[in-house]
Amino acid sequence: MAERLRVATAELQRKAAKVGWFESAKYEDGTPVAYAAAINELGPHARPFMRPTIQERTQVWKAVGKQEAKRVINGEAGAGRMFEMLGLQASGDIAKTISSITTPPLSPRTIAARQAKMADGKTIGNLEKPLVETGLMINSLTYIVEDK
Repeated sequence: MAERLRVATAELQRKAAKVGWFESAKYEDGTPVAYAAAINELGPHARPFMRPTIQERTQVWKAVGKQEAKRVINGEAGAGRMFEMLGLQASGDIAKTISSITTPPLSPRTIAARQAKMADGKTIGNLEKPLVETGLMINSLTYIVEDK
């Protein structure tokens, strides 16, 4: 048992899950989605979604990690699976937060700009819904599991 615990611990320490927007996610004009997400999270007209999700869901993520770590220690799963489960849970939770944000409301100017874009099919969904214009930000939110 001690050897299995040592091996499992070493395996868990070699991996990490990263959640967010990666280099390949870009808008048509080349703007990285991660940049737009950061502005929405921290900018002058912020609509935070990462920090509130982390604050609200950390205990859930810890429970998932604990459950999956037990499976790794018992030899039922590899460390990669634990981090896959954590990445999947966290990215889903963040996407859910993004889709639920309604404040602060969009300015009339932003709504008018979205209406103008509707003619070419580049705006989707509710014109007055913050954080969802083309759907790219929420649809390109993902996670990766990698070796440290």
